[in-house]
Amino acid sequence: MKFTVSKQDFFQVLQKVSNVTPVRSTLPILGCILFTVRDNTLKMRSTDLEITMAASCGIKMEEEGAVAVPSRIIKEITGELPDTDLHFQVENEQIVITTGEGGEYKIMGHPAMEFPTEPVIDDSKTVTLQAEKFKRIVEKTGFSVSRDEMKVALNGVLFQFYEKEMRSVSTDGHRLVKYTLKEFEGADDIKDIIIPPKFLNLCVNSIKNIDYVTLRIGSNHVMLELEDTTVYSRIIEERFPDYESVIPAENDKRIFVDIDELLAVVKRVGIFASKNTRQISLTFLNNKAIVKAEDIETSSRAKEEIALKYEGEEFTIGYNSDYLREMIRHIDGDTVEINLKNALMAGLFFPTEQKADEEILFLLMPIRLM
Repeated sequence: MKFTVSKQDFFQVLQKVSNVTPVRSTLPILGCILFTVRDNTLKMRSTDLEITMAASCGIKMEEEGAVAVPSRIIKEITGELPDTDLHFQVENEQIVITTGEGGEYKIMGHPAMEFPTEPVIDDSKTVTLQAEKFKRIVEKTGFSVSRDEMKVALNGVLFQFYEKEMRSVSTDGHRLVKYTLKEFEGADDIKDIIIPPKFLNLCVNSIKNIDYVTLRIGSNHVMLELEDTTVYSRIIEERFPDYESVIPAENDKRIFVDIDELLAVVKRVGIFASKNTRQISLTFLNNKAIVKAEDIETSSRAKEEIALKYEGEEFTIGYNSDYLREMIRHIDGDTVEINLKNALMAGLFFPTEQKADEEILFLLMPIRLM
């Protein structure tokens, strides 16, 4: 295998695909990137067995071939090289890189046949979305995906397809986001799927200067194909919990508060929350709230008042300050509407002004006040 490529083009693709390479793995071959040279094109492919990414760039080819190259060392040395042309020559899995300035670097690779095969998407159905809407869905739902490996069904974002709308839902058991895209054109024959957030984030980072993205959904995999990049992911084959049953329908206490002011107060008071529970309390009374936190171990406490719109009986509710802060950060607009029932039922959070073609609901479970 022989080819010449500009360092800038090569490194741009290398940086992209190396994001999939696992830092640690029981299979050493997964620490490599498969290089395939054919028809004056270099294709790089990486995988962690769940996610696969392939990207390509133009080269000046002398001899086609394929080899698996250790990701860490090729990325480190390329990053340190000046912007110049790189000449690659591979014989018996030994990669020799030379530069016009007299540099020569040798790396021992692995046979291409040892690298996992590329996923095959069969019997696929397609879903087309505006690129900006796709990015927005990922942004709004990604933060509430569970990181608990024991809760496999919650380790991804649920996508549900209907004739006139699409829903994306994520939850970690403490908070939940339900994003509904209205005016969605027909895909009601596609089953519900759970997609890992790593795949979604890789897709968002790969989308540039395009108006629409098309997802291909197969029986076991989902794929996004762009001009020079393809990303695959296994679908999480678990049953997502009945999220509708945990969304309360009788939250009759309606509160309206400035998002920036609420976020600032929660940030400040949250500094004084217990390191174990991260608990803060909010006491709502006539057109104001008293926000408190206390850390018994350090004998520190904080209290602030915030003006808001609320008329009703006084009551107090507790939240994890980190969860509350992160949720508020993802709510658009100037004002948030909070619907509550009591100190034990989940609270619902909405932007007071929703976009015409979407509806976003945020849910946060309270914690018992100590």
